Amino acid sequence: MNIQGVSGKTRPFYQPDMALLARLSASSEPSVENSRQILARAGEVIDLADIAVVMNTLLSPVGPEIYKDIRNTGAALRQKLFGNLVVPMAPVEISNTCASDCLFCGWRVSNREMKRMRMPADLAMLQVEYLVDAGIDYIEFVSGDDITVVRDLLPQLIDQTRKLFGDRGRQGKVSFCTLALTELQYSELKSAGADSMVVWQETYDPAVFASHVKGGPKAFGISDEWKVDRSGDGCRFRIESQERAMRAGLEVALGSMLGLNPDICSEFLATVDHARYLAHTYGISPEHPLIIGMPIWNAITTSSTDLRQSGGFNITSVFAELAALYLISLPWEGTWVFPNCRVPMATQIEAARVGGAFTSTEVKLGPGGYLPSIIARLRQTGKESSAIEQKAWEILKEQPGGVEELQKALDQREQFIHHYHSHDDYRRAMSQVGLELSPSLVISPESASASF
Repeated sequence: MNIQGVSGKTRPFYQPDMALLARLSASSEPSVENSRQILARAGEVIDLADIAVVMNTLLSPVGPEIYKDIRNTGAALRQKLFGNLVVPMAPVEISNTCASDCLFCGWRVSNREMKRMRMPADLAMLQVEYLVDAGIDYIEFVSGDDITVVRDLLPQLIDQTRKLFGDRGRQGKVSFCTLALTELQYSELKSAGADSMVVWQETYDPAVFASHVKGGPKAFGISDEWKVDRSGDGCRFRIESQERAMRAGLEVALGSMLGLNPDICSEFLATVDHARYLAHTYGISPEHPLIIGMPIWNAITTSSTDLRQSGGFNITSVFAELAALYLISLPWEGTWVFPNCRVPMATQIEAARVGGAFTSTEVKLGPGGYLPSIIARLRQTGKESSAIEQKAWEILKEQPGGVEELQKALDQREQFIHHYHSHDDYRRAMSQVGLELSPSLVISPESASASF
């Protein structure tokens, strides 16, 4: 199957032709009739020019006329590829200390209102154990651009989580979402037991990237020696990160933060083009999927330092349709679209129903976010929790209080505002729309041998 994109054909690493994609975006006129004809070809590899027509129609004043068409088309394709199963994941944040200065993010180094903390290994693993015991088999470690934590602590946590899965008799997957790394560094994390990496591009447009990313590792990239490369191109280094990780044997996740670039269509096309290139060049399969993330530009927790401008298109209003269109654009069992909890749960679940095979469930952020739930559970069962409470407050460097005060203090250290619901709440809500949370997707013998 030929799924080669329009970009990256002759370069050692993929780089999008943003000028070409912008022209496709600008020249594709909204059309309800044409969009419906294009959607009727779902299951084929649809040209990017045609995807642009559907995207521009979706984002136009006539967009509501095709909402149902997109959702129904996505839901039918999703049912064919994945049945009713959805793989849940949960992140464990280990540090909100960051050396990069990204104007859209609450963790940016210049945000003096953000209170910083790093999780010690024992408290991080306590949270991993809590999530694994809740039935979650996909754990993602998350850090700001904190080189010390990623270099020294992350390999330990990956190794310990891999052993925890082994002790529980479960396969499990261990992922990490950090600054972009070199191939050598990805190889070292693979050797420690990691399965996959997550890097959201934020924007594929170099000019938009430069206008928002003002300094630190994200602005320049890093060397094998964990030093910021002051002569480097951070946008290019970040786009190339998935290929370096795949060469190191890791699965990858990619995605643009739709809304950061005013040209939403060209960013969507760049994500699709990038995914097609990776699938064609390196191969994907149901066992080793390519995850398509859907981060959106939410408010940050320190509202007085939030630099978002009012106005712009409301991405949340078409979040489910975007999930469906991602799957329609990448119609393979090895492509897992990833709706997340930056939108309300009902929106997130609808996005999973019409396009997503992978989603976050219980997500409590920032670093240490699950500790109050762990403490509450220990208290309910008559077990000792004072040592955990004392250590948590010591790390926070705040006056000790109750569990509610602890939760509030931890939530204030998250980078973006998220929506919280328990894993069991997600399970019940998913069931109501015919979806079932599963540690993995049931793979047919035919699918198991497929590669794209």
